[in-house]
Amino acid sequence: MNKYKEVFDPEVYEFYKPALEGPGFDAPFTVDDIEWLREDEVKRHAAHTDPYEVFETFDKFIQRPAGEEGNEESGDADPLMVRVYIPKSVHDMTLARKAAASGKTNAAGQCGVAAAKTDAADKCAEAAGKISAGAPVLLYFHGGGYVMGCVDDHDPLCGKLADACEAVVISVEYRLAPEHPFPACIDDAVLAADWAYKNARKFGGDPDKLMAGGDSSGANISAVLALLGKAGKAPKLSYLILFYGVYGCIDLADSESAKEFGQGGFVLPVNAMNEMMKIYLPDGADPEDIRVAPGLAEDLSGMPPAVIVSAEFDPLRDDGEEFARRLEKAGNDIELIRMDGMMHGFILYYQRFHRAEELLEKIGDGVKARFA
Repeated sequence: MNKYKEVFDPEVYEFYKPALEGPGFDAPFTVDDIEWLREDEVKRHAAHTDPYEVFETFDKFIQRPAGEEGNEESGDADPLMVRVYIPKSVHDMTLARKAAASGKTNAAGQCGVAAAKTDAADKCAEAAGKISAGAPVLLYFHGGGYVMGCVDDHDPLCGKLADACEAVVISVEYRLAPEHPFPACIDDAVLAADWAYKNARKFGGDPDKLMAGGDSSGANISAVLALLGKAGKAPKLSYLILFYGVYGCIDLADSESAKEFGQGGFVLPVNAMNEMMKIYLPDGADPEDIRVAPGLAEDLSGMPPAVIVSAEFDPLRDDGEEFARRLEKAGNDIELIRMDGMMHGFILYYQRFHRAEELLEKIGDGVKARFA
């Protein structure tokens, strides 16, 4: 029996029991294993998640500008795919905004039928003022250590976030290493943010309520995007939702949580993380570049408000919590939530862990209150 059983979340322990009481999670790999690991990850996620139906979902393809790697001249490289999730609340708000803007109302005083200068028309005008700005827009970046993960295996999570936050969610199929090492995913994040900012209103969103979020490596990408936005190199973000990310504040060799929970007995062994970073960073890349390690930025002031989530039994716990402390010390509005009894990756399985689902609802309530 695992010595931590009594303090594990019971649902998490039961879910991972074969590994926790058996061989553990240590699975050494090399770059040659990436292809089958990607396929295996999609299968595992599909086996343990249920489809989630949001009101409307569709894919868009963003053309890369000429001059990017592999696209120096013609601009005909593979476009960046994003998946857009529109919850019913945003759909209804968009319809109401259009009706209010046209000055129409029905007999009940709701927008819909032509109205003269009446109380009903005044109600429409008031409604138009409240909803004219549109809904928040959340750019979401999946996890996977920069080498795995995809929009499809994060589909249920992004659908849930759209409903919980009453926001347009745009999930980004950014490029992965080793085919596309650093900084390809960061370039894709900026491209997606630019596109979202320019097109938000088409989907019922407000470009001035642009957020970013992600899990694990996706949280890192989100934090980097916020730094770039602050520096005027990307659209400025209004909020961050970060699940158990890697930020470069504490080296894994010096992290107590990595020493205790990163030796193969828990999700995400340190040796796997080190191999992923070797694959992600090309020769000559600076591991202290703030686009790799945003927690090392000299100036963290002026960052967007953020909710930062850590997990008790996660090797990355200490790094994430130190990032939250540094952001707060720099004067930012930060909410740090440690999820006791949880391991890295838990948010993907919110349909199996009720406390994870409760967390998503709590985060959604916070987003709705902030942008009310």
